[in-house]
Parts: sequence; C-alpha cells; structure tokens
Amino acid sequence: MKSLAGTTSIVTGGAGGLGTVVSRRLLEEGSSVWIFGRSPDIESRISPDPRGAMQYLQVDVTNEKHVEHAFHTVMNRSLRIDLVVNAVGGYLPGKPICDVSEAEWDSMMNVNLKSSFLCTREAARRMKSTGGGRIVNISALASMRPSLNRAPYSISKSGVNLLTELAAQELKGSGISVFAIAPSIIVTDANVKSMPNDDQRGWVKPEEISDLIVFLCSGHGANLSGTVFKMGG
Repeated sequence: MKSLAGTTSIVTGGAGGLGTVVSRRLLEEGSSVWIFGRSPDIESRISPDPRGAMQYLQVDVTNEKHVEHAFHTVMNRSLRIDLVVNAVGGYLPGKPICDVSEAEWDSMMNVNLKSSFLCTREAARRMKSTGGGRIVNISALASMRPSLNRAPYSISKSGVNLLTELAAQELKGSGISVFAIAPSIIVTDANVKSMPNDDQRGWVKPEEISDLIVFLCSGHGANLSGTVFKMGG
C-alpha cells in the first residue's frame, strides 16, 4: 500500500532541483501534488504526469495575496490539503555584512523566511478544518553552523527553524505537525555547476531528503513535531 494514498500535497518550488524530486516521490507514494512556482512556464519545465495527479499554479510565494489565492484554489478543487513542503529557497553568494545591500538582505528574508511563514500560515488555517496535516519547511545546515560571509542566508534560515518550532507549539493538539529539514549543500545540477571543485562527500541528495519527508508525512512523525533535522555536512 502506498503510504500517502488519498492525500493532497503542495510543493513550493516544485520545479527546482529539490522540488522536482520531492514532487515525484510524493506522487509515487500516492499523493496528488500541486506545484507552486513563480515561472509562467512552470508546467513545461517538469515531465508531465500521465495520471493527471500533478497540477501547477504560478505563484509568487513571497506575495501574501498570491499565496492566499493559491491555497484557496487548491482547497476549492481538491477539498483538502494534507501535506505542504516549503522547498522554495535562495542563496546569496558569500559576502561580508559590510557589503550586503538592503535589497540583498530583503531578498533572503523574503524568499527563505517570508515564503515559509505565508505558506505555513495558510496551510495551518485550512488543515485545522480538515483534521490535521503535515508541514515541512526546508531550512539549511548553515542556520545551525554559522560561517563567515553568509549572514543574510544563515539568519533567514535560522528564522525558518524558529518558525517551525513556534508553529509546532501553537498547533499542538490540532493534528497538525510541523518539521524543518536542515541539509548541507544539496546535490542539484545548479549547485554542481556553480561549485565544481567543492568536496561533495558532505552534500545531501534530493532523494535522501525526499525519503525523510515521506517518513514524516506518512504517519510516523507526529511526536516529532517541532524538530529540525540536520542532514549532511
């Protein structure tokens, strides 16, 4: 029996290196998947699902109105939201604090933290009415092991960790569990291309993250709500 049969999932950043793998894995486990992505050609960037169990919405997850409308659309069409994976994220190449512009700072806070906040909030509002669900935020190991010249990125991901812990406390007893996964560098085509000389032995494969997501969302992780899981490094 497929562990997520009959569920409805949302994956933000579902056309990215991690999101694509996560979306496919959720499909394999029996979930119907909605992919949120900013690009207008998001559907063309992903291999089609012949069963029609994967659907696409163009959404700017840093925009409150966009997120509210997107979650409203999913609820109207699917009648429930069981799983949400916030896989949208961005990275600012190494810069000392003195060289970080306001726009760069705001970009990291928006794409990493604000997006997780908005989607966690909208997911929780709807999951309360249907008996519960699972929310998984993608953080980063850098949020727990600060290193030089990565302040905006590390701080935004630290906020994701705290958001996860606080949301889990507030939602205790509601049937909604909230988790964060904090991987080291993820093995994606973009990361390999941008860091060809880096030692990849400490990197994390998207498939490994997907395995953990499925475990947490398939009924085994309820008592682990609020946990930030370190991976790799």
